[in-house]
Amino acid sequence: MFRPLDYAVLAGYFGLCAGVGWWTGRGQKDAAEYFKGGGQMPVWAVCLSILASEMSALTFCGVPGASYKGDLTYFQFVVGNFAGRVLVAVLFIPVFYSAGVTSVYEFLGMRFGPATRGMASLLFFLTRIVASGVRLTAAAIVVQEVTGWEFWKCVVGFTALTAVYTIYGGIKSIIWTDVLQFFLFVGGGLLALALILGDDSVGGLAGVVRAAAPQHKLRIVDPSWDLTRSFTLVSCLIGGPVLMFATHGTDQDMVQRMLTCKGGSQGSRSVVWSGIVSLPLQLLFLFIGVGLFAFYAQHPDLESHLPRDPAGALRRDYLFPHFIVHQLPAGLRGLVMAAVFAAAMSTTSSAIGALALVAMVDGVKRFRKSPGDPGGDLRTSRLLSAGVSAGLIAVAIGFRSAPSLLEAGLEVMTYTYGALLGIFCLGRLTRARGSDRANVVAMLLGVGIVMMLKFETRIAWPWFTVAGFLATFAAGALLPTRPAGPQTLRVS
Repeated sequence: MFRPLDYAVLAGYFGLCAGVGWWTGRGQKDAAEYFKGGGQMPVWAVCLSILASEMSALTFCGVPGASYKGDLTYFQFVVGNFAGRVLVAVLFIPVFYSAGVTSVYEFLGMRFGPATRGMASLLFFLTRIVASGVRLTAAAIVVQEVTGWEFWKCVVGFTALTAVYTIYGGIKSIIWTDVLQFFLFVGGGLLALALILGDDSVGGLAGVVRAAAPQHKLRIVDPSWDLTRSFTLVSCLIGGPVLMFATHGTDQDMVQRMLTCKGGSQGSRSVVWSGIVSLPLQLLFLFIGVGLFAFYAQHPDLESHLPRDPAGALRRDYLFPHFIVHQLPAGLRGLVMAAVFAAAMSTTSSAIGALALVAMVDGVKRFRKSPGDPGGDLRTSRLLSAGVSAGLIAVAIGFRSAPSLLEAGLEVMTYTYGALLGIFCLGRLTRARGSDRANVVAMLLGVGIVMMLKFETRIAWPWFTVAGFLATFAAGALLPTRPAGPQTLRVS
């Protein structure tokens, strides 16, 4: 279990995060700087911030658990995602910059009208708070494994720690703490893998291969055409790019970082580079799961003590945190656990920032009658950040019993992001199609079709975004249109 040295390492990490958050967030005077960082963030920092946020505690907990129980076929999904990032960089980021938006849903308001903007921002808000709540569940699992506290106390304590620097410093604090957390996250993963491979009973890389190959755990490509399976080659090469196009092009949580660069070309480069760097990182955590399989194959007495649910099934999301706490030496254990916290805090902080921005820009500022003042907007933004934190806590507690947090965290985004992508593409790729009210109907139709697939068929979740996108785009293009008004944004 944890020793004083481990707690000292964790305390040092939390202190460093607090210091970075305070230093980078000081001196802000208005909500624009709070949410966009003055438009001066370097490409490399934004790239690392994107990676730190999207990988999250789900990567640290869920990916090793998935490869421990299965194989490496999740990597197909990671490869497929790269095409989606390129589409974001080419089609969306430049037009967001030229439109001068703070929230990406402002683009829909300019292009179509207030109803489209309102429905899109609502779909984002509901989906992101659930998806980020699932990721917070993974973080709380780690805290519980370390401390032994009740689960709800872990959720509240972790969120409070993350919210402090987020509420104070805004997007600049989020990005620069993400950079710190990225290096700790990757370093922790490399250190854990080195310790697994260095165990005499495992026998290094060759020993892992010998243990894993007969069980087909090194398989990367699944050529099956079975639409009920999540990680097949066809689902990952079609569903992966579409989901990534949606999450990184229509989700304020991700796009907000890209809008902090000096210009559209820099924002586009940040998302493309994040795709390149993500390939070896995801493979690292997949291979950690394979290494854990080899380790516990040599230690069946330890394998029998792994966390299990009441039915006796392995709780795979607890596997890697359990290994860290019970098998790593003091000091190193604290360092690797700090890396887990780094992954989780990055995702939680970015979700708080993005949800608060949408609540402020697409909610409060749209409907109030007076223009407000910069200082008042900043105070309101911080209050909204605190409110969002409370919402995330509620969702995280509700998802504690999910069988696989990795798939739950990915699947929940597929319910609505296809509809969002369909409307954004309608606005970006067409000039005279779509109308404000008809777009609301199109989005609801897209979500409805996804819900039908979810509850009435056995089709796997990577296809949900594809179906929602096609249905929404087609309905938006075919429903009656209205001529563009004088305030409508025209895109080339």
